[in-house]
Amino acid sequence: MNSILKDDSNIENLSHKRFKELSVIIVNYNGKAYLLRTLESIFKNLTGLDYEVVVVDNGSTDGSVESVKQAYPSVKLIALPHNTGFSRGNNEGVRQASGRYLLILNNDTYLPKGTVEKLLSAKKRFPDCAMVAPLVFNPDNSLQISWGKDLNLCSEVFMKLFAEKWYRLLFKLKRGRLSRNVDWVSGACFLIDRDLYQRVQGFDENFFMYKEDADLGKRLRQLGYRICINSEASVIHYLRQSTSQYSERILKETKKSQLYYYHRHNSRFAIRVLKTYLIFRFSVKRFYYRLKRDHKNRRIWEEVQQIIREFDGEDYS
Repeated sequence: MNSILKDDSNIENLSHKRFKELSVIIVNYNGKAYLLRTLESIFKNLTGLDYEVVVVDNGSTDGSVESVKQAYPSVKLIALPHNTGFSRGNNEGVRQASGRYLLILNNDTYLPKGTVEKLLSAKKRFPDCAMVAPLVFNPDNSLQISWGKDLNLCSEVFMKLFAEKWYRLLFKLKRGRLSRNVDWVSGACFLIDRDLYQRVQGFDENFFMYKEDADLGKRLRQLGYRICINSEASVIHYLRQSTSQYSERILKETKKSQLYYYHRHNSRFAIRVLKTYLIFRFSVKRFYYRLKRDHKNRRIWEEVQQIIREFDGEDYS
């Protein structure tokens, strides 16, 4: 596993620092409008804690760095020269953070008052909960599915076809009380203590984006920890709004991450089944765009198919 946190000197470099109670880590790439709204919600609603905000900018070209410097000079801003991805960006943020607890937060979220305090309270009451996450809502206040079972062929079918309706019904029947143990929680928002994050070497940087949260949850549970949802806390997530203009790359990275996760945690048979299914599915899409004479989308799906065919998990070793 490739991780920026694998070097123990990172811990030594922090030994002389005065630790704050909390570090909020946000990775940003060309999401200026959403990022500024996220920061506004933090400074407005997070009170009574000794905390810092660390923003890792992945080489944005939309003025994100300048805007943060001007609007929020107290933010610890790490400006990277190019887009290193979500996993590496968070690891870099943690490496330079000084909080005993880490709040991993997407740049397109809104943090309501009391959310962090409730997460911290739950984390301290239940130290065997490695990651504590809030319920995540869409901007229209509908429940966003932000947790799940270990990723495999069966669970992904459930997530794709049934999870949204099932969990929203459960949420309604239980009147919002959905606190539970899960296998993973979304990287949109979760709390973890820094020692544990460093112990497992943080996010696996072979995941450029997507599925890194499921992988982290898997590795933490392998150490005997629980992954927990605290339904008393909530966050609003403008899902994929800050990345929607990069849909072609997002599609390719999503498939790479999915295949890499199966390589790490599932059988060779499961990988073969997944690849066969994806190649068939995208062949249908290619044929559809061929009929429409949409050469751009036909090219995109051809490239995605090629990525799937050529995937070899050993390349990530």
